[in-house]
Amino acid sequence: MLNYVTQQDFEEIGEASTFEWLRDIAFRILGRMRQPVGMVCGPIATGGGTVEENLAALAKGIDERIRDGKNIFIQLFFEAAMHRIMSTPYYRDGNHLLETFYQPLFEAYLIKTLYFLPGWQDSAGATWEHEQALRLGIEIVYL
Repeated sequence: MLNYVTQQDFEEIGEASTFEWLRDIAFRILGRMRQPVGMVCGPIATGGGTVEENLAALAKGIDERIRDGKNIFIQLFFEAAMHRIMSTPYYRDGNHLLETFYQPLFEAYLIKTLYFLPGWQDSAGATWEHEQALRLGIEIVYL
C-alpha cells in the first residue's frame, strides 16, 4: 500500500542530519504520491497529553483517513529523525523545524488538505500549520 515510500527513503531518514535533508526526502515521497494528498495535524510535544499518547492519536487519525480512501502524507516516518536532529547544535529554537521542513511542502501545494485532530488549538505546531493553511488557501478539515 505504501509503494511511494522506498527502503532508500527510510535509510536516508535514518541518516539525515538536517531538516533540509528530511524535507528533500519528503518532496521525493510526495512526488510519488497520487494527488490529492492530505496530512493529519495535531498535538505531539505541546498541547497536552504525553508525546506517546499524542503520536498514537496522530497514527489513529492517519489510519482512519487512509481507510476512508484518502492519500495521506505520513509525517510520522520523520518523527524520530526530527527529534534526533533537535538534540544537535544544528537545531535552532522557535519555528526552525516548521519553517524548514513543513513550510516548503505547504508552499509547493503538494499537500492539498490538512485534517486537524481535536485539541489542535492547544498545540504550537498544529496552530502554526493551521495559520499556514489559512495563508495559503489549503483546505482545512476539522475531525
